[in-house]
Amino acid sequence: MEENDENRTLLKNSSCEMNGTCYKLNASEYLGPLDLVEPIYGFIVPVLILITLISNTLIIIVLSRKQMKSPTNIVLLGMAVCDLLTVIFPVPWYIYLYTYNNHGSVEWTAFRCYMFELMMETLPQIFHTSTNWLTLALAVQRYVYVCQAAIAKQCCTNFRSQVLVLSIVGVSFLHMTTRLIDRGYSVEYLGDDDVTSSVCTVHFSNWLQKITLDVYFLSFFWFRVVFVQLIPCISLVILNTFLFSAMKRAERRRQKLLERKSRVTSVTNTVSEPCGRENKRQRDANSTTLMLIIVIAVFLIVEIPLMVITALHTISSSLYEFMNYEVVKKIMLLMNVALCISYPVNFGIYCGMSRQFRDTFKMLIITPLMRLITGAEEKTMPATAEATNIHRRVLPRKPGNLEIQTTQV
Repeated sequence: MEENDENRTLLKNSSCEMNGTCYKLNASEYLGPLDLVEPIYGFIVPVLILITLISNTLIIIVLSRKQMKSPTNIVLLGMAVCDLLTVIFPVPWYIYLYTYNNHGSVEWTAFRCYMFELMMETLPQIFHTSTNWLTLALAVQRYVYVCQAAIAKQCCTNFRSQVLVLSIVGVSFLHMTTRLIDRGYSVEYLGDDDVTSSVCTVHFSNWLQKITLDVYFLSFFWFRVVFVQLIPCISLVILNTFLFSAMKRAERRRQKLLERKSRVTSVTNTVSEPCGRENKRQRDANSTTLMLIIVIAVFLIVEIPLMVITALHTISSSLYEFMNYEVVKKIMLLMNVALCISYPVNFGIYCGMSRQFRDTFKMLIITPLMRLITGAEEKTMPATAEATNIHRRVLPRKPGNLEIQTTQV
């Protein structure tokens, strides 16, 4: 214990740490207090991510079918892929470090150090950014459908939606490219000849030090606060309000149409077929709008607290330190759990509120499973029937019984 304490002291007093040009990776302290990190990231989060893997894979399978192809579904498909990639990349490290309790005995190499920060931080941020912008694109697209129907057919096409999704993912990747090259890694070995431990040291690149670390990181985090979180969240709140109001107006129009249809039917004893089709079309449109409003609301419930924490962290770094980062790490643990829970919720929303999604899901998943189960049961029945027939063949006739005993095959 005394040797470890001495080693930690030496690390803290290293020159690069003192001038802020490097830092040490400590997997035991990286995500927060170990007594919370181990149960949450070692057991709870992997289970939630497994559920997300199953639910989002089912969403991807259903939405990628030809009959499900539409501008809205293309954006939803992109969101499902980005959500899945956001949580999948850190999983190997969660399991290795915290499920198997290897956080204090990692054999670091420069490559492992790079992959650790890439998979735990950089790649999840890229795809989470994509999700934020895709959610905003979904709300704008639905607003055009509902409130600007005249231009919807020209602006909202399948091809343009595909280009939009790819463009958003590309821009999300571009805004994080500097984070891929702003650090270098080295490994230090501590201890005596019998027992040694490796420590990963992260050095900021020379080009980064020339423009000063404060300018670089403040620019990076303010960009994320404003363009990745603040503007999308405020816009989504406004658009969701507009969509809800438009949906209520459309519902009132539908009710008036139903009343007029009822009066015409009572007078003429005929049913207006165009009126019926229009009523069904409006009902389906309202159902889709409500589903998307709920999806966006679930996103905002998780994203707004995350935005507040990121904004406070950036303000604290810009002006003066006022945040207690021990408390912040505990809050972030809970926020990440909430984020993992929110992803499978979308699958339940789609199944509960979209008839087309539900029918396609039944056709692709439920029906084949039922056939597989039924087929397995049918395979066991001939053997049972054959055993019964053999038993009937060997039954002896009773004395004096003149009836012919039939054998079923």
